[in-house]
Amino acid sequence: MVPAFLVLGTVAYGINYVANKRLRPTAASAADCRLAQKMFDKAAAFPVGDAAAAEVWETQIRQYAPGRFENDGVATQVLRYTMWARTEAAGGTDRPEAGVLDDIDKEAHGHCDDSGVEITIKKLTF
Repeated sequence: MVPAFLVLGTVAYGINYVANKRLRPTAASAADCRLAQKMFDKAAAFPVGDAAAAEVWETQIRQYAPGRFENDGVATQVLRYTMWARTEAAGGTDRPEAGVLDDIDKEAHGHCDDSGVEITIKKLTF
């Protein structure tokens, strides 16, 4: 009976370990996380009420960011945030679905958890 519990416990631990490794965001480097912070800050500073200027800023980030990151996961979160920051700044009518902005924040932090860089993302309010 005891060996069955040991086997079952070991299997459960193994499944949990594999699930955490596969489902957890990939680890980004400190350099990627510092760059992500700069991009989040730039997106958060889009000119409010000026749709044309916000679009130019978004285009600049979209052209600059992808080639600079080694970690695609954190780059994706920067670009997702950038899109919604521009929408907010331009006064667009599109709204993210519930939880999308929280997901961006959670994923970005997940990528940078082990980097030694603390990410701070300005909350968007639509």
